[in-house]
Amino acid sequence: MDFRQLEAFVNVAKYKNFSKAAKALYLSQPTISLHISNLEKELNLSLFDRTSKEVNLTPRGTEFLNYALDMINMKNKALHQLTASDIKITGSLHISTSSTPNIILLPRAISDFQAIHPEVRFVVEEKSSTVIIEDVCSLAADLGIVGMKVESDRFICLPLFQDDLIFICPMDSDIKEVISYTELLQYNLISRSEQSGSRIDFQRHLVEQGHDVSLLETVVVTDDLGLMLSLVSRGVGFAYVSQTVFEVFSKQLPLRAFKIKGIHIERSMHLLINKRRTLSHAAEDFKQLLLSYYKKGDNHP
Repeated sequence: MDFRQLEAFVNVAKYKNFSKAAKALYLSQPTISLHISNLEKELNLSLFDRTSKEVNLTPRGTEFLNYALDMINMKNKALHQLTASDIKITGSLHISTSSTPNIILLPRAISDFQAIHPEVRFVVEEKSSTVIIEDVCSLAADLGIVGMKVESDRFICLPLFQDDLIFICPMDSDIKEVISYTELLQYNLISRSEQSGSRIDFQRHLVEQGHDVSLLETVVVTDDLGLMLSLVSRGVGFAYVSQTVFEVFSKQLPLRAFKIKGIHIERSMHLLINKRRTLSHAAEDFKQLLLSYYKKGDNHP
C-alpha cells in the first residue's frame, strides 16, 4: 500500500467517478483504475460498488476511507512541518464559495496569492451555503466561504468580514425609502433558493419580528446574482442582497436601497475548514492571506 493508491481511493470516493478523480490528480483513468485494483487486492476486499452512472463506496470502503484520510493527513502534516520553510508551493486549490465573496473577496485574494505563488491553480465554484457545507464536509472542497457561522464539531469556522443584507428595488420604484412589512406585501419578491444563507437569514429575521413569510409573493427563485440584479433593475420585483455587492453594482444598474421597518440583518462571511483535513501548503497559505485581510480590518477587500 502506498500514498498514490490512497490518494486515488480518496478522490474516487470524493467524485464518485474514475475520470473525475484522474483529472483531479492529473493522472490517466487507467492509472487510477490500476491503483484501486492493486489496493483492493492488497486489502482483499471490495472498496467500491461500480455502476454505469457512478461509483459508490461499499460498507467496508466507507470504513477504510477514515483510515485513508488519517494516513494522508498525517503525511501532509509531516511534510508541512518539515519543509514549510523552503517548499515551492504548487498544485491546485478547490474553493466552494457563496456569491458575495466570489465577487468581493476572491478576485483580490487570488490575484495577491498568485503574485507570490504563480504555480498554484484555483478551482472556484459558486454555490449556496448549505451545498458549500456539504462540499467541505465531504472533502470535495479544500476551503469553503459562507455567509453564516457554522457551529459544528466537524468544522473550523473563522470570520472574514462583515457584510449586511439590504433590500433593493428599481431606481424608479414607488417603494418608499422606509416601508412597513404590510405595505411590502403588495410587491413581488425575487428570492434566493432554500439552501441560500441569505434566504435563511432573511426569513429568520422576519419570523423573529412576528411576520408571516408565506404572505410574500415570490415570482422568481434564483441563486444567480447577476440575473437577480438585472430582474430587479427591470422592475420584476424587489430583492435582498449583500450591501457590498449593491454598492458595486448600483454604479452600473438603476438600483436603490430601501428599509423595512424593524428589520436590520447583520451577518458575517466565514471561512470553513473540515477538521479532518490537513491543509496543503497552498490551502494553508491562502487561508492565512484571507485572515490577514480580516486582522487588518479590511472588511471590504
